[in-house]
Amino acid sequence: MIKSYGHNPAPAADFYNIGKRCLRVGVLTNPNSGGNKKGGRAVHDVLAKWPDTVHHAAYEPESIARALSRFAQHGIDLLIINGGDGTIQATLTSLGNSDFFDSPPLLALLRSGTTSMLSRDIGIPGTPAFALQRILEWANCTNTDFSALARPVMRVQRLGQPPLFGMFFGAGLICRGIKLFHSKDNPMGWRGQLMPTITMIRLLLSILFKDRAHAAPLASSISMDGRPPEASEVHLLLASTLERLFLGMRPYWGEGDGPVHFTAIKTEPRYLLSVLFSLFRSQKNCHAIPDNGYISHNINELQLEMEGDFTLDGELYDAGEGKVTITPAGPVLFLSRQS
Repeated sequence: MIKSYGHNPAPAADFYNIGKRCLRVGVLTNPNSGGNKKGGRAVHDVLAKWPDTVHHAAYEPESIARALSRFAQHGIDLLIINGGDGTIQATLTSLGNSDFFDSPPLLALLRSGTTSMLSRDIGIPGTPAFALQRILEWANCTNTDFSALARPVMRVQRLGQPPLFGMFFGAGLICRGIKLFHSKDNPMGWRGQLMPTITMIRLLLSILFKDRAHAAPLASSISMDGRPPEASEVHLLLASTLERLFLGMRPYWGEGDGPVHFTAIKTEPRYLLSVLFSLFRSQKNCHAIPDNGYISHNINELQLEMEGDFTLDGELYDAGEGKVTITPAGPVLFLSRQS
């Protein structure tokens, strides 16, 4: 039995009788996502051919929660998320904090955001309209190219706040990169992986040249899997259940069998260029060791004491009183291409 990230146990893949019965499908669209602002009409054209598909538009967490409640009333088995990373995160959080569904629906992710990092790792490839058409065919038993894939998500808990659920947590330089990307580096609203990659490389180079005006360190206390907390200044820290980030980067190389990948770069790291090049090639670098300022482990629990903000799937949040705990939740069932 697969445990859910919410209140109820999620059924295993055979609960859906995948390939043996037609599924009840719902589509959740965020019209304000990067992809839908420019290409949303094509998705609506596809939906017009499938009148039995339940479709709701939602812009922010409150309206997403209302849409999910309506999907549950229709008995939706398969929920297609037509939005960006923030829309996916808001959906996971709403599902994790509610009891709308007796059993959480199977999720399918379209590449409809500005960066679409989550859907590039765990979603359906192709344009949103093309992917949507193929998913609807599959749900109606006329396409067998897909299967269900279980993947954990993360539960992010702040003191006095309801938990958040998502797949990519970041702090330090990552938050500054998001702010720059949306305010200065991407004024035209370009989609894809190139612009955020350029932004992050520029900020990482500011570490190399010790430019503290653009790469101020983050003071934090880090505890992994119940170990004693270690006070440290870091430029960057991330925790993720994604296997690949933008441009296929896999910036974690540590040992351990935990489902949460954790990586941190401390202040004044040595061999930075060498380590960065290896990350883009998804290779372990012999210089990426704690003595040189690099930490990476696969863990079950991360406890942080920090100030300022953090990001979860591209959305920025205040750390509040400063104590943040990250644990795995799920796994969750996602629709995926068969290998």
